[in-house]
Amino acid sequence: MQYSVFRWGIFLALALSFLLPLAAHAQGDPDPNRATNDQCLVCHAEPGLSMVLPSNEVLPLTIDGDALEASAHGLHASEEVRCVDCHNDMVGYPHADFPDVDYRTWQLKMSLVCGNCHEEEALNRQESVHARLIAAGKFEAASCADCHGSHDVQWADPEKHEVDRMHMVDACGQCHSTIAEDYKQSVHGQEAAKGNKDVPTCSNCHPAHGILDPRSPEFRLKSPELCGQCHADEELMSQYDISTDVFDTYVADFHGATVEIFEATEPGEITNKAVCSDCHGAHLILPPTDENSSVMSANLVKTCQRCHPDANESFAKSWMGHYRPDWKHYPIVTAVQWFYWLIIPFTLAFFAVFVSTDAFRTLKDRKKKKRATADEGDGNHPQGGERHD
Repeated sequence: MQYSVFRWGIFLALALSFLLPLAAHAQGDPDPNRATNDQCLVCHAEPGLSMVLPSNEVLPLTIDGDALEASAHGLHASEEVRCVDCHNDMVGYPHADFPDVDYRTWQLKMSLVCGNCHEEEALNRQESVHARLIAAGKFEAASCADCHGSHDVQWADPEKHEVDRMHMVDACGQCHSTIAEDYKQSVHGQEAAKGNKDVPTCSNCHPAHGILDPRSPEFRLKSPELCGQCHADEELMSQYDISTDVFDTYVADFHGATVEIFEATEPGEITNKAVCSDCHGAHLILPPTDENSSVMSANLVKTCQRCHPDANESFAKSWMGHYRPDWKHYPIVTAVQWFYWLIIPFTLAFFAVFVSTDAFRTLKDRKKKKRATADEGDGNHPQGGERHD
């Protein structure tokens, strides 16, 4: 009985493999010999289908047709994508032997196929930290399928489609689980979970295909600019009553000015000057009013002591919290600032006038002396002569 069912299944598969190309040709398919997804699913929709690889790993071969149709490569794709476009080495039936020793090696090779359509992303990825790790033999680093899935590829462009941003966080969390959990607890993650599209997720700070090594000096020096993409945007910050002074005052102080100089002159050099993440954290960023926040007033001394071991409460209180000085909150600082704003221009103006008048007097004396010398040479002013009373 089981043999009979199997025989009829094979017969049906062969019949469909003959009839479906004819139907495709009748509908104007430009390549009727190219297998359709329905042909592949005749076998691959069968529950429990699998094979044992040379590495003794069990590779599931059952494909969810509904998930495939709902994916970014499915019914709503801008261009038709068939199974054989990705599995372009599968020609005819029975298929050739499995080409690799283990599943991961095969998966990494399959990820290279993505570049046939997504050329720009593939080129950007070549310099990413993930691609560099794989090239160095660390095959556990993320490939295309690890982030996007294989047969259930999710939409990734929020400008064209409704994108589940937390799904993107979960995708990164498959490898970076601790970081993903920290993010979900942060002020950004909590807002993203509510559907707020203004807050950043992983790919906003770590661009999806050109991810730099976050441990590199280059990434560290550029990190304030990443934060500034949002926190220096006056229109965006005004919606949440957040001052853009947090970025401007950082760039103006010793830490920010030094980091900017390093970025402009020595982008590959390490600097120990504080960037945003040193004080606020990188992924577990909490509001300054939260008792667990690293910049909450009660925790600020410990945060400062990471770089300044001798810091005390007075040291921490001297920091104005990224706010510009004003007469109400910081009268002494404001007075000193106004003093310099007034005295420096006045001093420069005074010396400019002093130097100008001195230069003018010097030139005038030189001209007078030169004229007197010329007159003496003409005999107009003899040294001696007759006296007339």
